[in-house]
Amino acid sequence: MYLGMAAVAVYLTVASGVDEMWVFAVVPLVGIAVYSFAGGWKIKITDMDAIGLAADAASFDFGHGSATLGFRGALAKPVWQVLVFAAGSTPDHQALVTIDALTGDVTGIYEEAVAAP
Repeated sequence: MYLGMAAVAVYLTVASGVDEMWVFAVVPLVGIAVYSFAGGWKIKITDMDAIGLAADAASFDFGHGSATLGFRGALAKPVWQVLVFAAGSTPDHQALVTIDALTGDVTGIYEEAVAAP
């Protein structure tokens, strides 16, 4: 939709006999605006929701966790990266779980055993 509006604006600018300078100024600015609107995401999953989803996805009993927000792709789609540890005084397992911040879908799980110190 935004791309069509940008094409119409460029066509009207060129058809009206405006100097080329305006075309070279308007086209990049409209492109940046379209990219900004396309990359603006409304995050629906909070960090606490993400930790809860990661605890459910892990194959061990959840002890504690930490979540950071990352972005992937050209439009910077938000993704929670959650590190969870097994319950106990010295955790023997940890997992890195990635969760889509828009839908809450688990997009990846990596689990490993932790050696005791």
